[in-house]
Amino acid sequence: MEKINENITVNLKLLRKNKGLTLEDVSNISGVSKSMLSEIERGATNPTILVLWKIAQGLKIPLTKLIEEEEKEYLVVKKDENKLMSEDEKLNIFSIFPYYEPHRSEVYKIEMAGFSKLSNDGHMNGVDEIIFVMEGKVKMVLGSSETELQKGDAIRFNGEISHGFINDHTENAMLLNFMIYEQ
Repeated sequence: MEKINENITVNLKLLRKNKGLTLEDVSNISGVSKSMLSEIERGATNPTILVLWKIAQGLKIPLTKLIEEEEKEYLVVKKDENKLMSEDEKLNIFSIFPYYEPHRSEVYKIEMAGFSKLSNDGHMNGVDEIIFVMEGKVKMVLGSSETELQKGDAIRFNGEISHGFINDHTENAMLLNFMIYEQ
């Protein structure tokens, strides 16, 4: 909740200034008092959804523009910030970049111990996948076809078809999995 309030504080001030509006101007077009707007911009209050809705309507912007995190030119994700999505003794799946609407994509790291496998019956319509092998070797199964991939190899395929990865070697394998959703 604290991060959302911080976002609101930054976004309201930035949106207001970009539109060349004073607090009084925003108060007049939104019906929210000037003192309340000032408190929001200073981070001194937690506005209700109704107050945010009035501000968004007055500024003629989507409500999400007030609460979303500022888009940055770049985003660094440190190794210890990867979110563990699935874990067992032979297979770990980490979310590196969760779904991101502007790019309609997400990125996962898959760590496979020796003699492990991962299979999927297929995803929703309109999903392309790219797999890049960072370490080891895997057998890629796409429908009824198989292909061997090793370190440095990559493959792109329609994620709607059944697919899987088999590490039938003693060494571990590490894959990057890019999922791209149609627009």
